[in-house]
Amino acid sequence: RLWSFLSGYLTLTVEGKGLERLINMAVSRGLYIWDVKWTAPGKATVKIRLNGIKAMRHMARRSRCRFRIAEKGGLPYGISRFRKRKMLFGGAILSIILIYMMSSFVWFVEVKGNKKLPAEKVLRTAEEAGLAMGTLKIGLDKDRIEKYIRNEIPEAAWIGVHITGTKAVIEVAEKIILPVPDKSPANVVAKKDGLVQDLLVLSGKAAVAEGTTVKKGDLLISGIITPEIKPEEVKPDNPQLKQPQMIKFVRAKGIVRAKVWYEGYGEARLVDQGTRRTGRKIEVLSIRFLGKELIIRGPKVVAYKDFVKNEKVKTLPVWRNLSIPVELVTTNYYEVRGYRDIIGMSDAKKIAHQKAIAAAKVNLPAGAKIVGEITEEIPARGTGVIRVKVLLEALEDISQVEPLKP
Repeated sequence: RLWSFLSGYLTLTVEGKGLERLINMAVSRGLYIWDVKWTAPGKATVKIRLNGIKAMRHMARRSRCRFRIAEKGGLPYGISRFRKRKMLFGGAILSIILIYMMSSFVWFVEVKGNKKLPAEKVLRTAEEAGLAMGTLKIGLDKDRIEKYIRNEIPEAAWIGVHITGTKAVIEVAEKIILPVPDKSPANVVAKKDGLVQDLLVLSGKAAVAEGTTVKKGDLLISGIITPEIKPEEVKPDNPQLKQPQMIKFVRAKGIVRAKVWYEGYGEARLVDQGTRRTGRKIEVLSIRFLGKELIIRGPKVVAYKDFVKNEKVKTLPVWRNLSIPVELVTTNYYEVRGYRDIIGMSDAKKIAHQKAIAAAKVNLPAGAKIVGEITEEIPARGTGVIRVKVLLEALEDISQVEPLKP
């Protein structure tokens, strides 16, 4: 088949009473024919190589058949058609050249692996090193670009540049910078109201005791340490008392766990009504250009009576401060229907209670442990609404460091 394409082939429409004899003669004499299709009694189409058409004429006469050329194919005829259409041939060659030239440039630059390091900073530094959208790939020194970015961005421990097609990927491995411990004098104060349950002093002097109620901003652990004088040392002739006592300033540290209360409110209706999605969806893909919209895929008119829509817009990347005003818009239409559910009293109380707990937990910090709960139902007769208030009792660390000025 490949050789037939390279040398050229013909599709013949053959008819006559001796059609089967003609095909047997062609096969027995080594004439390569293929795709034999019977279209009617005594009529068929066959494909034959270009160099076998002369022998086919002699065999057709002997078998009292006749044929006509229905189609010409293969490389020779393709080249011949291009010769007649020089503009088309020139356009094809020009397109191939343009595609090759366009693929020789970097059109997309992406940053991967960065967490704290801004991608814009990496892209800006890469552009200074010679890697940006529109950069020619030939002669691009990746090692030099990697070294330049590492030198300009000290936060990066390793930089790798990979180019695949027209896309350049800059992989970043950030340095892990350990924080320098602060040793400046400081107090530990309460960051919220609470009842102190556990007090562990690691550095400094305790200013409160367990079981004490404190308010936000109250001193818990002091960073000021004064020397203690024993009663037996209080003598007029003691030379140490005549010297000024040295006050020591430290950075107070410790854990102060206290009970803190969080309030939440929730309600539920005995008759719940509204709209919900049915699960049916229509997706419409369109292009916006200069205020006009062209639908590529999807219906022009939404068949749903009631629906909600969600729209996602993608824009082309900015190239050399040139912004192309073309947007690719994906719009999803979700069908909705109205509903009316009657909820029992016990179920409504459960729903209101769950909402109240969720509202109270919004302000609950990570690591806090709930140790108690007080639930109160708020009377609301005749309204069709169940209201519940919840008070959560949590045990958490309320300590907060506050700088101390000696």
